[in-house]
Amino acid sequence: MRKLIMHYDMDAFYASIEIRDNPKYKDKPIVVAGGVVTTASYPARKFGIHSAMNTLDAKRLCPKLIVLPVNKEKYSYESKIIQKLVLKITHKVEFIALDEGFVDITDIISKFPSKEIFAKIFRKRIYEITGLTCSVGIGPNKLTAKIASDINKPGGQHIFNNESEFIEFIKEKNIRKLPGVGKQFEKLLNKNNINYVKDIYPFSLKELTAKYGTSRGGLLYTYSRGIDHREVDFNRAIHSIGNENTFRIPLDSEEEINREIEDLFNWSYNRLKSKKLLAKTISLKVRFKNRETLTRSKTRFIPSDDKDILKGMLDEILVTLNLNNNIKLLGVSFSNLENHSNRQLTFEKLY
Repeated sequence: MRKLIMHYDMDAFYASIEIRDNPKYKDKPIVVAGGVVTTASYPARKFGIHSAMNTLDAKRLCPKLIVLPVNKEKYSYESKIIQKLVLKITHKVEFIALDEGFVDITDIISKFPSKEIFAKIFRKRIYEITGLTCSVGIGPNKLTAKIASDINKPGGQHIFNNESEFIEFIKEKNIRKLPGVGKQFEKLLNKNNINYVKDIYPFSLKELTAKYGTSRGGLLYTYSRGIDHREVDFNRAIHSIGNENTFRIPLDSEEEINREIEDLFNWSYNRLKSKKLLAKTISLKVRFKNRETLTRSKTRFIPSDDKDILKGMLDEILVTLNLNNNIKLLGVSFSNLENHSNRQLTFEKLY
């Protein structure tokens, strides 16, 4: 039986919870933020505000912006309710964040009149229990399901019945639409006259991997064609890898802080490699002398064990923070882990 994967994604999760609990915020531009924006409501997004943006910059874009503090405990509670609902459908679920997950519905879809009706029932049930909307995508694999869930946000659904339907949708899109193509990689591709997904098709897998490397070239070839052999990983034994240090004397210089973060990153990265794992998420934990604790994370769709990519993600986190003194604890960790062998399947099946 051919695989059928669903991706669900809660709409502006943190902000939507705050709006549900405080109806006065409905239709107003709000963000849930500390020093940086974690979630922006859809009215706020119309001003160009997005997650990971500095809160001061967000206020400049929208002077009437309402900034609400992060209440991670409340959001985690809501997430557990949603996850319990999803697990009533099947145990073949890979939760990749508090607000989204992949569900292998291959074995259960025959119980429903159609994929469309299943998606509608799923969204309706989530809303009935939580008062929150979610968007749903269904496709023959993780890639197509993930991209499908973004098409009719918020509160909508889209279904790709096969790779051909996916190709028809994606071929005219900007190359950035493909997961794994960031700003820097896009610039490189543009220099080679690859601006749209359709520009990939004239090249063979061998040509792309020779020019851009096995990982990036392979992903361009496979993802542009809707090919993705990754399984929904519902039996992950290791949830995170990392390390943290507590300092008897608080760190009080930028040099010391950067050195400690570098050491923690290297230790965690070496553990990741020794376990032959790939990571989607990197997190930085900081505790100050006054016991204030903050955690910042960055997640990419494609898991990686590339040191430069992962270090670059950590650097992006550091840019948003002002760490200069009175630091009692630092920690760096990787999560959303995947076995290296699963990633290799994507390419091995093509040769």
